[in-house]
Amino acid sequence: MYLVAGTRPDLAYTITHLSQFNSSPSVMHLTAAKRVLRYLQGTKYRHLFYPWNNQLKMTAYTDASYGNCLDTRRSFSGYIFQLGNATISWRCRKQQSVATSTCEAEYMALAMTIKYHLWLKRGLQELLKQDIPTALFCDRNAAIYVAYNPKLNDRSKHIDVAYHFSREQIDKGNVSVMYVPSEENLANICTKGTTRYVNDHLCSKIFGSK
Repeated sequence: MYLVAGTRPDLAYTITHLSQFNSSPSVMHLTAAKRVLRYLQGTKYRHLFYPWNNQLKMTAYTDASYGNCLDTRRSFSGYIFQLGNATISWRCRKQQSVATSTCEAEYMALAMTIKYHLWLKRGLQELLKQDIPTALFCDRNAAIYVAYNPKLNDRSKHIDVAYHFSREQIDKGNVSVMYVPSEENLANICTKGTTRYVNDHLCSKIFGSK
């Protein structure tokens, strides 16, 4: 958990998932934890890189898995923020209610990401005394459509009103959401297990290189 909080966004989903069983772990959970340690041993070389000449432009990625908690059938939300090419913030969190569709799960994750984006943007403005442009990417066109469309439809009529916060911020011009292919969505690594190829590809963009 210490590593995830400080330097290893690639473990965000794994540790968040395993942490659910801290109070009563089984042999299966211990086996999974040992696998995490083997992964860490094989990837000790990975570290976050912050180049001195980073461009003052923020990029955010949001993603959600759909119902992949087998005990509660809740989905996981995740985001990754980069300033220039440097990863500065990330999170994985289980959603507070059961989503009825992939679109709804992604829309709920989008709301969480936009809330954090507004907080982070204000903080950077106070520190740097300038407005930081931000690009926010999502890999689900249906969720983007719901965020931009004020009319209720079959995709959105069951979604809790609290998550329409995203639409309000878009209407105010505080954020714009764009599509990114799933294989290029850095937040994928925060919401689900991936193949080795996908993991290596996303980590190369998350961690950067000298």
